[in-house]
Amino acid sequence: MATIRTLASAEGTEHENTTTEGSIATHAFAAGSLTPGKVYMFDGLCVVNDNNSSDGLVLAVRFGSSATVTSNTAVISSASVDVADGDLARVHGFIHCQSAGRIVITASIQGADANGTTAVYAGGSVETIVQTTAYRLDFTADWSAANADNECAAACWTVIEIA
Repeated sequence: MATIRTLASAEGTEHENTTTEGSIATHAFAAGSLTPGKVYMFDGLCVVNDNNSSDGLVLAVRFGSSATVTSNTAVISSASVDVADGDLARVHGFIHCQSAGRIVITASIQGADANGTTAVYAGGSVETIVQTTAYRLDFTADWSAANADNECAAACWTVIEIA
């Protein structure tokens, strides 16, 4: 029988006034936790709290062992979307642990848009892992221009072990 266990569920951090990609939500996997047969589901929602004019927002999911998120693999990334105050974007995906040294990550991002006309971006990555290494799964944001009015945050971020 499968075990369903919520590993993390929380509001993330705000990403404001920068053109440097940064994590708005993260989950740390302890060394040895990505074992064969396990499946994890992740789900998150980004909200645009404030936006300056036509500045764009790029969202991504990254996986790797570095605390510097841009050093980790971009599993999926959206295009730069011209967002407005109150727009929402959703990320959803799975991590399939196929062997002691291999995982497969699938993910989709619905671009931030209030009226639902923005594309859904889908992708994935096959990753080689080492059981003695800790890993991170990050939901990231990157603004096209630095402005004090460019603010977004993860409204929620959940990682669940489903198998």
